[in-house]
Amino acid sequence: MRVARERRAKMRAHVLLSVYEVCSGEKDRDPAVIDDVVRHAGVSRGTFYTYFDSMEVAIAELGLELADEMTSGLLAIYDVLEDPVMRTATGFQLFLLRSVIDRQWAAFIARIGLLSGDNHLLTSKIKSDIKLGVETGDYVVASVEFATDLLMGAKIEAIRRIIAGESTSSHIQIMASMVLRSFGVSPSKADKSVQKAYARIGALAPSKVPWWQPID
Repeated sequence: MRVARERRAKMRAHVLLSVYEVCSGEKDRDPAVIDDVVRHAGVSRGTFYTYFDSMEVAIAELGLELADEMTSGLLAIYDVLEDPVMRTATGFQLFLLRSVIDRQWAAFIARIGLLSGDNHLLTSKIKSDIKLGVETGDYVVASVEFATDLLMGAKIEAIRRIIAGESTSSHIQIMASMVLRSFGVSPSKADKSVQKAYARIGALAPSKVPWWQPID
């Protein structure tokens, strides 16, 4: 039974990898369908349906896994922080820096609209950080929900620019500072927090984040 479970888990992961590959590479063609996935994976449609009811279900499950994997990877750097401003500045920049490092990952995230979701660890962490900021008096927002939407929207637009090759590390820092300012942080504190967070990421990420690569 253990061997059978491991075999099923490996096949499911294999199919999801093909979903990732075909969806992140669909920019210049029609949206990927099941036939594209099974052709890429070298399996039958029956095998696909053994694990997923539809293409939409497969994409959604993969998106949640990627979001949770990304958030888990952030914890080693940002979850030890107690200052809500630094937490937001660090998490926001780490997410976009990964998009710069791995544009295929960024393309898939943009393709599936992952940041529009509301039921994964990523969104939960963002809401918790904003709520903490309100409690400490660092953030002044009309609604934690609306502030979360604003931050997520900023990430979506930044990722689109990254995919298009229009964004740099300086743009990421500017965007992070603007998000903090929209939460009621003073321009001076926002800029300093973003710069401090960026420097901290550069010092810690190489040894703590599996996907990290040097950025020019």
